[in-house]
Amino acid sequence: MSMSVPSTCLAARSLPVAAARHLSACRSRAARGHVAPAQIARTIAAPSSPSPSSSSSRRRRHHVLTTAGWNDFEWGTASIVSNDAATPKGGLRSIVISVDASVAEGYVTPGQFVQMRTSEDGKPAFLAIASAPADVSSSSSAKTNELSLLVKSSDGTAGEICALEAGAEVGVSPAMGSGFDVSKAPADAYPTTLLFATGSGISPIRALITSGALKGRDVTLYYGTASGETTAFLDEFETWKKACGVREVKHVQSQARSIHWSPYDRVGVVGGPPTYVQDQLKADLENVDGGKACAVLCGQKEMTEAVIEVLEGAGVPKERCIMNF
Repeated sequence: MSMSVPSTCLAARSLPVAAARHLSACRSRAARGHVAPAQIARTIAAPSSPSPSSSSSRRRRHHVLTTAGWNDFEWGTASIVSNDAATPKGGLRSIVISVDASVAEGYVTPGQFVQMRTSEDGKPAFLAIASAPADVSSSSSAKTNELSLLVKSSDGTAGEICALEAGAEVGVSPAMGSGFDVSKAPADAYPTTLLFATGSGISPIRALITSGALKGRDVTLYYGTASGETTAFLDEFETWKKACGVREVKHVQSQARSIHWSPYDRVGVVGGPPTYVQDQLKADLENVDGGKACAVLCGQKEMTEAVIEVLEGAGVPKERCIMNF
């Protein structure tokens, strides 16, 4: 789901200009939650021994060389533990996969992602991990070798994954990316931590919240969705506030709000004006001390760019606006 900017630049220099631009756009979409991009990386199958007898063995022996800047890796297999609707509307699925210990042990920082595919020659989907790393988690009850994902059903591999039932096997990569490096903004120097997410971009933000990595910080979450019915993890808001150190969840919606759909809708308001994350931030700026604040962002490009612009105007420099790519 994410790559460091330096790696992206190095990879782009080895590609034609048009391909590099396309690659950069695909990576940007991947890092905002998940995407199954067409041609984000060409794969070249390494020479292999004659076909083994089992499909899982074939997956384990299949290697790919990605020319998009990632290191070579060996695909492993994962099994679907559960696949449930994450929202009443919007096509978001909450999927738990069981992975090999080596994959689980490689997931050490919230914000990392995995690649998944449903066949050896299929294009991979890039999926941010929604559960906290087991070795740093103080509040997550996730089993060591299980990873939670938030996947939006769409065309391509993501849609294929969303259609799988428990017990199905998929190909999975090692955990990838550098994740959210909150050490860039130490809590003692920058105690005010503003989290920003839209849509499925809440997935790695959830991992960060439940990991315990924000302990000792004054945390506010700005979370934008179309409506209450398309909002993942709605039932976890109170837990995040009581057990994970989030002082306030500011849930904004860009569509008309329903009456009493949830405690987070504006009760009694129908057809109210759209509200966006960056607009809510602007309304709160008088309470933000830019000299003591940092931000963590994941979501639509338009949102992240607008939020960073507002934050820079409030005295929060771009280097304290942390993303997972």
